[in-house]
Amino acid sequence: MEALRERPKLCFSKDGSFSIMQIADVQDTDGLRPRTRELLTVALDREKPDFVVLSGDQIKGYGLALLLGDEAQKHERIAKTLDELLELLAERDIPFTFTLGNHDHDAPMDPMEQVAWYQRFPLCLAEHEPDVPGYANHTITVGNSKDGAPALLLYFLDSHNTVSFGNYEPLDPAQVEWYRATREAAAAENGGDYIPSLLFQHVPVEELYELFDEVPKGTLGAYEGWGKYKHRFFVLQEDGVEPGSFVGELPSSPDENAGLFEAALEKGEMIGMFFGHDHANGYCGKVRGLRMGYAPGAGYSSYGPGRKRGVRMFRFKEGDVPNYETYVLTDEHLFGERHPLGLSTYLVDKAPTSVGSALLMARDFALVASAAVLGTALLIAAVKAGKKRK
Repeated sequence: MEALRERPKLCFSKDGSFSIMQIADVQDTDGLRPRTRELLTVALDREKPDFVVLSGDQIKGYGLALLLGDEAQKHERIAKTLDELLELLAERDIPFTFTLGNHDHDAPMDPMEQVAWYQRFPLCLAEHEPDVPGYANHTITVGNSKDGAPALLLYFLDSHNTVSFGNYEPLDPAQVEWYRATREAAAAENGGDYIPSLLFQHVPVEELYELFDEVPKGTLGAYEGWGKYKHRFFVLQEDGVEPGSFVGELPSSPDENAGLFEAALEKGEMIGMFFGHDHANGYCGKVRGLRMGYAPGAGYSSYGPGRKRGVRMFRFKEGDVPNYETYVLTDEHLFGERHPLGLSTYLVDKAPTSVGSALLMARDFALVASAAVLGTALLIAAVKAGKKRK
């Protein structure tokens, strides 16, 4: 790959503000779906972020359009999707970066090719650390408004791919050590002072379960866990999350915990960890004092929280960076009552989320159908037996 050209520098504005928009789970396969484009267009024009983070699953790797055709056709569809998404940012002169999600990893384009495709855009600030496991693990520094000295440090980690349905690859321990080493090096260069930091990755960490209470099966409002939490049920601690939070599913974190959360607590510089992946979630709360949360799915080509699809905003004030404002801007906020969802989106929300879940759904349907057939046969047999007795 060619060496990266000089990148734009991010800094707080003269009025002491800096804003980030997190866009999660666009999940398209052959260009942007019209309503996804409309939502992002309206959100970008309304909020005017200084920086955009695409937090994974920009591509719906299991989508039908990427299962058909030859390799060149599949690559063309992926390129079209990325181009249409990134051109929304280029048209507005907004610098951006990205992380890869599990469905980016299983798309029919090598992850390094995807990284290179993003980097074709002059405002892409992403780098790839070749000695760190995964793709596009990197940091970006936001300078202060006076002399550009570090005021905010942003981390971006690759959370890898799916192991099996309901379980995901953990971070590699080397990624956690890279975070630690980067943190210490940044502090050393900053006169020994740790820099307030925010971390983004696609798949959530297990510790988000600490925002929930375990309850008996059948409890009103309870959700079933994923992976090693399967067959256990939880409800959100309403007093533990911020106003405007909503939940539609439990964290689908890896079964193996790589220790990133514990590492993030060590020095107290981490002021937030935010994720995508679980499309129906838009909550934010503190776990052991560390602010954590989700951006909901922004795309309409895969399941989501209905009209709560949207983006997450972060607004920082220079001199008070840890006390940032964050909120979710949803389809409802952006369009109001004038723009109801159509039947196609309703059906997408009920559709399986992957090939694995489709197979499980088909299996469950087959079991139900078989039971129905057996029940009907038994009923017919019982009626015939009754007629004979008469």
